[in-house]
Amino acid sequence: MNKLTSIIQLINAIYLWLIGACIGGMIISGVVVAPIIFSAYSYLPSLGITQYDSGILMTQIFIKLNYLLNFSAIIIIVYELSMFKSSLKPSIILLGINILSVLLIFIFTLYYTPAILEAQNMGAAYTATPEFENTHIQSEMLFKVLLVTLSISFVWRIVLLSAKSPVKTSTTRSRKKTV
Repeated sequence: MNKLTSIIQLINAIYLWLIGACIGGMIISGVVVAPIIFSAYSYLPSLGITQYDSGILMTQIFIKLNYLLNFSAIIIIVYELSMFKSSLKPSIILLGINILSVLLIFIFTLYYTPAILEAQNMGAAYTATPEFENTHIQSEMLFKVLLVTLSISFVWRIVLLSAKSPVKTSTTRSRKKTV
């Protein structure tokens, strides 16, 4: 294996690791962390933590996740466009899914997160309004769609990379017949 092939394989591995980290971060924050944070009062009633307080904590977690998502969006753009350009059989569908993922990342991190932060800064009463509830539900739906698009992209990219590098099989040598 030559050096260029090794570098390309390393780039592919790092890219897949990054997308996997995004998927894992999203699953952990949405499926594991959020239910615990929003039911914190039942675990620690002496703290007197309110739903509003839980929302502030959860937002801080999402702000940290947003750094990873925004960085990943830039990497997705660069990687997927270069793969599309260099491929002998480019997949317009995969490119479209990745463009959608990037758009969803930026909508979540640059629109919904600041909108939720602004609502929280207006106080607990504002976060109980139907307007805030609608914004929050929309952000949750977008987050779920983003998780699906990143997951599809991840699996699809693995399949494409696997097809490019076939597994070496052992060859059998034929023996000469001796008489």
